Amino acid sequence: MNKTYATVWFFLLLLLLSSAIVAAEKQVIVDFYYSETCGSCRPAIAVMDNVTTHYERNYSGKVIINKKDVGANATNRDEMRTRKLSYPSVIINNETRIPKANITFTDVTERINEYITNLKIKKTYDENIIHIPWIGTVNLTTLSLPLLTVVLAGLDSFNPCSFFILIFLLNLLVYLQSRKRMLLVGGIFIFFSGLFYFLFMFVMFNTLLITASFISFFSVAVGVVALGIGLLNMKDFFSLKKGPSLSIPEEKRSLIFQRIRNLIKSPSLLAMFGATIFLAISVNFYELLCTLGFPLIYTTRLTSAEVPILEYYLYILSYNIIYVIPLIIILVIFSFTLGKMKLTEWQIQRLKLFSGILIFCFGLLFIVDYMLLENILTSISLPLLSFLLTICISPLWKKYKNKQESRRENNSELSKNKF
Repeated sequence: MNKTYATVWFFLLLLLLSSAIVAAEKQVIVDFYYSETCGSCRPAIAVMDNVTTHYERNYSGKVIINKKDVGANATNRDEMRTRKLSYPSVIINNETRIPKANITFTDVTERINEYITNLKIKKTYDENIIHIPWIGTVNLTTLSLPLLTVVLAGLDSFNPCSFFILIFLLNLLVYLQSRKRMLLVGGIFIFFSGLFYFLFMFVMFNTLLITASFISFFSVAVGVVALGIGLLNMKDFFSLKKGPSLSIPEEKRSLIFQRIRNLIKSPSLLAMFGATIFLAISVNFYELLCTLGFPLIYTTRLTSAEVPILEYYLYILSYNIIYVIPLIIILVIFSFTLGKMKLTEWQIQRLKLFSGILIFCFGLLFIVDYMLLENILTSISLPLLSFLLTICISPLWKKYKNKQESRRENNSELSKNKF
């Protein structure tokens, strides 16, 4: 009798377990990745709220919808990156991906219903895969960081501090009428400027990497610093020689010019090499504040990328190669024309305004949601917006300044006539 009861209980337990397994297998797991601070996520959040209500009423327990905020939760963010997703996006049973453009009530419920009815053919999307004629298939997710490298390094390379020193150096070298010596001295200056900058970014990146667990805190801190740098650069456009500034101080600039003159007078080639290396390193020390914003933004963004450790340093190396390209172009033009090039104060001010607006925008981005830098459109739109604002603001400011100068001159003339 006891054996009979035991057998019955065994089969009942087996039946319950098998029912639970079948039920689990038939469950549809929907993961929705979003961020509360992301403006473009709001329509998707509203859609997914309606989808959740719909399935709770009609398929309670069969459809599980997990809402995962990637802005507030690092685990959700890491999980999203592992799955190679962006946000907002939906993934069903870890296979059907629905990107932002397709997160509508109709699309999402149709895809979920396909799983409920066990349809074999399921529609899939991937907004990050595009086809470009003559190039082929391109994944925009993997493109965003390389593009950001090119954009930020390219913008950083148009550094008025570095331009000013190199052009002054070459203007003096022109009097030697020696193309070889110009190429040699200019080449050494550029190489060691690039090397110093690489080492500086290397140290900065490794410091951020060690503190990667505090990335949310550091992104806000970097944002605040970037806002300050951006405002100071914009201030330099409106008032270059007044108040605090990130430009090379006048007394330091005089010291650098004196070293350059001593370098030119040196009869020994070896002494000239040593003096050029020393000049490149000392100039870059003064330049760091002038150009700190871009490498700080870039290295902070780089720490959040999920790439092999070697790739991190290849990205930094690529950044520095792009950084010195404009300097190399200036050197080659000077050497082969033996001509003179001057960077006017107005050109310096316009560069300051452009970099100030751009760094300020990046600062806001880091404070709001640094992960927006993963969007390819961000890398393109921010420099474009900064450029458009610069070409709109600078002529208006110049016109205003000219009017102010005219008024001063008229007042001065009136004062003279009175006496």
